[in-house]
Amino acid sequence: MMFILEKLISAVAPHQCIVCGTEGQLVCRYCEPDLSLPLPPHCYRCNALSMSNAVCVACRRISPLRHVWVASDYSKYAKQLVYLLKYEGAQEAAASMGHAMQSTMPYLEDATLVPVPTATSRVRQRGYDHAKLLSIKLAQLTKLSYRPLLGRLGQTRQVGTKKHQREIQLQEAFWPNHPDNIRRTHIILVDDVITTGATLEQAARALKQAGAKTVDAVVFAQKR
Repeated sequence: MMFILEKLISAVAPHQCIVCGTEGQLVCRYCEPDLSLPLPPHCYRCNALSMSNAVCVACRRISPLRHVWVASDYSKYAKQLVYLLKYEGAQEAAASMGHAMQSTMPYLEDATLVPVPTATSRVRQRGYDHAKLLSIKLAQLTKLSYRPLLGRLGQTRQVGTKKHQREIQLQEAFWPNHPDNIRRTHIILVDDVITTGATLEQAARALKQAGAKTVDAVVFAQKR
């Protein structure tokens, strides 16, 4: 319903490109290369340089994730696009974000894209789950399978909290759906922004406990 409503609104009052102002799309095809501010390959936890965004040896001792691919620094147009998707009902933003996320991922033939579930209170407010939209777009672009294999128990808002607080709030927040589809599977978690990494880590732990072989993640932007 929200997507149909957005289409009707855009027909009457078309989006303008957030980069150049051209009418028609949130990000026109000429400006898509300027949308994101790429970060060098790094460990998401300590920011040490690493090949293919692999979690470094030191952080691997405490993180259940193997790689976290990041498309952009959380600034300028990337920050604006996230805001439009999450708070302005602009579902079209997921397409541009998905293209940027795909460009930072390696080619994979056998993996399952799993959205990090949003608190249901937020989904009701927005009318959609932004991580689910990103996962569906990535599935279309990469030809990987998409499955919502995680549920979320907690409704606590995570914005603005520190890593330790997030870890406490998120303990046992995620539960696995359809464990048979998780066991021995390579899973890629999908979310819009990573700040402390606590949410991705707790989601990854739930999947590993359910038998996932490997858990990686891909996000659009990282706050640093």
